[in-house]
Amino acid sequence: MIRLALPAAFSLLFASAPAFAAPAQPLGQFKQWNAASYSGENGKRCYIVSSPTTEKPESLRHGEVFFFVQTAPNAPARTESSFQTGYDFAKDSTVTVTIGEDSFRMLTSGNNAWLQRLEREGELLAAMKAGDEMVLAARSARGNETSYTFSLEGVTAASKLLERCG
Repeated sequence: MIRLALPAAFSLLFASAPAFAAPAQPLGQFKQWNAASYSGENGKRCYIVSSPTTEKPESLRHGEVFFFVQTAPNAPARTESSFQTGYDFAKDSTVTVTIGEDSFRMLTSGNNAWLQRLEREGELLAAMKAGDEMVLAARSARGNETSYTFSLEGVTAASKLLERCG
């Protein structure tokens, strides 16, 4: 499934961000995670992406769902995490990210979510590298409670490309 999701993720990423100057260049697949790079206004950027292994409730259509971590050279943690769904989130809602005992909140806008406290980006990536799975809980604009489980298998190897990006 992840092999099919990679081209869709690239298309989704570039459709939602017209500032990208060139198409994504795949850097490799690492179990459940894929890595790629692109050239933007401020030079080369890299990202890792995965799609969920489970989506709940199963009775709903979730659309294309992805979790990204991309390089952010000017940010203190040097990464930026985002979550995209195929539907809009409830207005002023948050997404809860749980990895083992660690919990993080993401702010939502439309069908996108970003970490609420940017200073926790490094903690989130460290938790992802140390964990087995990541569960995201959200609420749709229609009021549906949703959850997504992402395997973290391969995230450590994929994230090494983020560290080398430049």
